Amino acid sequence: MTASTSPSAAPTAVVPTASPDTAPQPLTPDQLHATTTSLTVEPGAEPVLSPPGAPQTVAAATTAAAWQSNKKVLALWTNNADRNGYAYVDGVGWKRLATNSDSVHEALLALASSGRLAGSITYPEAADGLVHEIYLW
Repeated sequence: MTASTSPSAAPTAVVPTASPDTAPQPLTPDQLHATTTSLTVEPGAEPVLSPPGAPQTVAAATTAAAWQSNKKVLALWTNNADRNGYAYVDGVGWKRLATNSDSVHEALLALASSGRLAGSITYPEAADGLVHEIYLW
């Protein structure tokens, strides 16, 4: 036997009535400014701690173009700012990844992550102190 359903047994939707207290109100100029102002993060935000097991002394920064070969990535760091990723390179310290475009930054972050998991990286020291290319094997 099949159960019969009648249209009168269906639940009815109850629409709440709007009270003057809960009715939408226009925004004040201060509220409008607060909602349209974007949050900016300081571009100088960078990691301040070393990863566990990392040496406490970091090699001095060089100004001449040099290659860092067969280096292990010990840690990665980023925050909610755009293009603000760092890799902690063994014996070198925190190195910021290139910030010239989102796609370059994401690719370098993926390579640094792969270097952290499975191998060593080689990269040239740039005059601006950023990592612009990574060779991984």
